[in-house]
Amino acid sequence: MNFRFPFIALAASVLAAGCAVEENTIPNQDEQMYLGAWLETHYPDAVLSGIGTYILKDSPSGSGDAVAVPCYARVTYTVRDIDGNITSTSDSTIAKQTGDFNKSYYYGPRVWYVQENSLHKGIEDMILGMKEEDERTALIPGWTQTYNRYGSEEEYLREVTGNSHLIYTVKINEVVPDIMKWQIDTIENYYAATWPGEKPDSLYYGFYYRTSPEAPGAGEKEDLHKDTTVYINYTGKLLNGQVFDTTIERVAKDNNIFSSSRTYGPMEVQMAEDSTSIQLDGNDVIAGFARTIWQMKPMEKGTGLFYSAFGYGTSGSGSAIPEYAPLVFEIELVENPDGEDSEQ
Repeated sequence: MNFRFPFIALAASVLAAGCAVEENTIPNQDEQMYLGAWLETHYPDAVLSGIGTYILKDSPSGSGDAVAVPCYARVTYTVRDIDGNITSTSDSTIAKQTGDFNKSYYYGPRVWYVQENSLHKGIEDMILGMKEEDERTALIPGWTQTYNRYGSEEEYLREVTGNSHLIYTVKINEVVPDIMKWQIDTIENYYAATWPGEKPDSLYYGFYYRTSPEAPGAGEKEDLHKDTTVYINYTGKLLNGQVFDTTIERVAKDNNIFSSSRTYGPMEVQMAEDSTSIQLDGNDVIAGFARTIWQMKPMEKGTGLFYSAFGYGTSGSGSAIPEYAPLVFEIELVENPDGEDSEQ
């Protein structure tokens, strides 16, 4: 409810008597005028796309599937402010050029789910219709950087405030109708390239396990006791080979993820009646990691490969694991670091 104080009401009546008209301004109206002038100066040939996105540069390939609703798009992108400063990128080459490259970060295609309300309106307007291998640069006004949907540009101007204008450069690497099937295919291709001639052992949809034939426990048949404590070393990787976590100091140093604040060495795993209750040093673990340990025999070395539903899901984890990422965990059951048997 909009209350007015008496002296404001009096002033209004005086203005009315003088035939003055109160102007009803729209939030972002000044910004819209400024952006129009900026475009006229820097990109006079910019093309409007959708509700307010402006295409600044287009490099169409004219081939491949087109981005449509719904689908998943694997994209490489760089974001700049309107002064040209890079604010984020998934391109390692550009990150190196700007001095922001971090060896522990993931660089490469990211997965965008193209569905109404899943992307900012301005980005959706930018990429719809783009085909595989197309590259496009577009200005995304601040008022279109919202997951909400409105019926007109005026509503976006009125409802979405406080965002800076951004320039996106996006390349469509691949259009994927079914991201889960894509992950399965990717895992099986990785398996075939890593262990030629072997058939992947899929124990659950999206989960694969391989026993290392040279491991000491490879020939043993007995299961681990499900109410005991064992010790493991492990290394977690993306399918591109990038290591994001390990208990082995040498591996951490070799892969630029070493932390002096961390203690490296075998970690304690508390087994349980089912894989969902397995804990690592008293903490819960992702389902694929637990399922891998669940398959193992005493003193065995094995590899679990699984899709994102058993990992970090649709959002990934931190700067090292992207969304919808299949993972590989190499796990080895080892002796108790205190000198006792691995299995207690």
